[in-house]
Amino acid sequence: MSNLMTIDEAKNIVTEKMKDTEIVSFSFNDLAVESKNVFNINGDRARLTDGASKQFSELISVPFPYIKRSPNELVAMNYNYHINETPGRSLNAVFRGDTVASFSELDLPSVAHNDILDAAANAVGEDASIKHFRITDSGELGAVITTDEFNFLTEDTPYYGGVKIKFSDTWAVHPVVEAYLEREWCTNGSTTQIDNRKFRVRGYSRDAVVEQFAEFAGLAKQQIKPMFDGFIHLRDEKVNDVRGTVLRICQENGIPTKIFNRMMEYWSGEGFRSTFPNPENIVNNPTMYHVVNLFTYVGSHCPDISPEHKELLIAVGGNNALTHHDRCNSCGTRV
Repeated sequence: MSNLMTIDEAKNIVTEKMKDTEIVSFSFNDLAVESKNVFNINGDRARLTDGASKQFSELISVPFPYIKRSPNELVAMNYNYHINETPGRSLNAVFRGDTVASFSELDLPSVAHNDILDAAANAVGEDASIKHFRITDSGELGAVITTDEFNFLTEDTPYYGGVKIKFSDTWAVHPVVEAYLEREWCTNGSTTQIDNRKFRVRGYSRDAVVEQFAEFAGLAKQQIKPMFDGFIHLRDEKVNDVRGTVLRICQENGIPTKIFNRMMEYWSGEGFRSTFPNPENIVNNPTMYHVVNLFTYVGSHCPDISPEHKELLIAVGGNNALTHHDRCNSCGTRV
C-alpha cells in the first residue's frame, strides 16, 4: 500500500509543523485592520495567511468573494466599521511563527492534533497506520487510518478501507469521522457518514471531544466491511438506462446538472473505462457497480469541480454501496 506511514511518523510531522504555534487572545477593542492581510493585534502588527483572512471575513459575516475583489483601503474601512460595532467581542489569533494562520472562538476547547490521531488510531486497531496524511500551515489535519484487516482483494482490483478523519485545532472546519473505502488501481475513494449522530464541539471539554473521536472512529470502522460487501453486491444489479439512473441519483442528492454532464463525459472516456478488466461490459452489460464507480471516479479525479462536490460524489458512491437501495433497472428510481 503506497504512501503508508506509522502513527508515530505522522505525529512527528505534526509536532514539527506546529512547534511554533502560539495562541493570542484579543478583544476587538485591541484590533485595527490595515489591509486584507495586515492586522494590528494588541498593538503588534501581524500578517495573515490567505486562509486566516478568509476565516476572519466569515467570522464577522462579510462575504469573502467581496473581500477578494475589493481594494485594501475599502476592506480596512469595512472591517474596522464592523469591529467598532462590537468592541467587546473577543477571539483567539493562532500564530504559526510570526504569521496569523487562523482564528478561533474563545469558548471552543483546545485540542491537540496528536490527541485526535491517538484516539482514532486506538479505536481502529493496535496495528493501525495512516494513508492520505496531510497537515496544513493553518492546522487542518486529514488522514485515513487503516489496518491490514481492511485490505480486500477481488478479481478486478484490490481495495483497502479505513476511517477518514478531518480536524482543525482552531475548528476552521467541522470535525469529520467517516468510513472510507478505496479501489487501489484507480484510487477511487468512497465514504459513508455515521447515521443519526452529530459531532459536538461547543460546550464540550477537551476530553469529551477526544472521546467523541474515539467513539465515532469505532462506529465508522464497523461500516467498512459492509461498504465493501455492498460494492460487490452491486455487480449483480443490471442497468438498462445508465444516463437515466445516473441522473436520478444526482437529483436525489442535489448534484447540479453541470456535474451530471461532466460525469457522462467521463462515462464515455477511456480513462474511466480503463479501470475495469473488461471495459466492454460498460457498454454491453452495465451494472450498478459501474454506475457507483462513476461517482467515486469523478469525485476522486475530476480537476475542475469544487472540493465540496468531490466530497459529495464520493459520499454518494459510498452510501449507495452501503444502503443497497433496490432500483428500477430502466429508470433508476428506488423501488
